[in-house]
Amino acid sequence: MTDTGAQRPAVYLNTADLEALARLGLDEDEARAVIAARPLREWGDLKRVEGIDQDRINALKSAGADLGGPSSGPIREPGSGGSADSPAGNLGRA
Repeated sequence: MTDTGAQRPAVYLNTADLEALARLGLDEDEARAVIAARPLREWGDLKRVEGIDQDRINALKSAGADLGGPSSGPIREPGSGGSADSPAGNLGRA
């Protein structure tokens, strides 16, 4: 018996890598544009990305997209030495 009510884990647009964004149906150029548009504070911010309109936003939500929190704190700040794509961030670094 298959559980059709199982939810997919959310893909957080503010922290997802290219591979995770591709699972939402974005091609590589779109995924790179979403990453460049960060931080996304509200869904409407995605409209800054060429080719993404409200219908596409709705499709992304249906595919499991969530905004997640914008990168924040010392590990995620530009120039901190941390990496938003690294699970460990900048742990162990001064």
